[in-house]
Amino acid sequence: MLLLHFPALYAREVVAPIAPALQDEIVRRLDTALTRRYPPDQPGAAIIVVRNGHTIFRKAYGLADVSKQLPMTPDMSLRLGSVTKQFTAAAILLLAEQGKLTLSDDIRKFLPEFPVEKGRITVEHLLTHTSGIVSYTAMRGFRARSAIEMSAADMIAHFKDEPKLFEAGTHYAYSNSNYFLLGAIIEQVSGLAYDDFVAQNIFIPLGMNDTAVEGHERSARRHVQGYEQSGQGFVPSRVISMSQAYAAGAMVSTVDDLKRWEAVIAGTRLLAEASWEKAFTPFTLSDGRVTKYGYGWEIGKLSGLKIISHGGYVDGFNAGVLRIPELKLYVAVLSNTGGRGDAESVAVQAASIVMAQTPD
Repeated sequence: MLLLHFPALYAREVVAPIAPALQDEIVRRLDTALTRRYPPDQPGAAIIVVRNGHTIFRKAYGLADVSKQLPMTPDMSLRLGSVTKQFTAAAILLLAEQGKLTLSDDIRKFLPEFPVEKGRITVEHLLTHTSGIVSYTAMRGFRARSAIEMSAADMIAHFKDEPKLFEAGTHYAYSNSNYFLLGAIIEQVSGLAYDDFVAQNIFIPLGMNDTAVEGHERSARRHVQGYEQSGQGFVPSRVISMSQAYAAGAMVSTVDDLKRWEAVIAGTRLLAEASWEKAFTPFTLSDGRVTKYGYGWEIGKLSGLKIISHGGYVDGFNAGVLRIPELKLYVAVLSNTGGRGDAESVAVQAASIVMAQTPD
């Protein structure tokens, strides 16, 4: 029977170990599939597969730098894109647990410049993409402006007066503006820059030394060149300003640090169990319809089991992470190719391979 509980509850359940012969078969199948997906002469990816807290597969494929023929290695640092959102959501939940905000607070309590005529919009509406605020990345001219360094205040001024899509809480519409605003709220409430808050309250305490907002790294871990596919093959991605990605997508990390993050979630550390439970609960709209999004995570099913996942895309890079709590299974894929959704599909493929060889 499919369990519909949350990570802390699974921590008390027994998941059968994978027999050595089956694990060897999993590794063989994963390696075959990933070698096909990421040829050795093209941009590639780093991947990690974790079960019961143990790494059962960790490898890199393809090239980190095509012109230099530099192979990708699994310890390299890559952009996360929207996988950043789960860390922004965790930061908001930390502040809520500290009593510095509530999820039902109107965002104008922290951002008084936001237009009153948009109606009541809460912090939770931002977390769940139900605010009705247009995504700045969908606005005309965004790509042409995306290389410009901009302050958070200037970015908010750019999209805050756009017509609302709907009344807050009535519909779901993924919007990077939501998480950009959450970053500004974190700064307002904490008195720290967004990058300092997540470093001091999440990454440093958890030993995630290679995870940071780009431009504020604390380690010398090598960054990877990003690529986009064109008629001439793969070309280096264009230069963009990560100031515009900000709390919606500006982080870099390694698959090893993402494994550390999964261990924190599975052990319900950092946040209270109730906070993690809310993060992994699909939001219910005002008319009773249930979305497929919690706080920084998408909620769905894979082969009948609950899957908690998120993808990320930023020019030249894409990422995919997924959790299947009932199997204590975690997959993270970080790629330096810009195809939207590619890493997510690879993560699902990897999880499916493991599930096919895993005892019931």
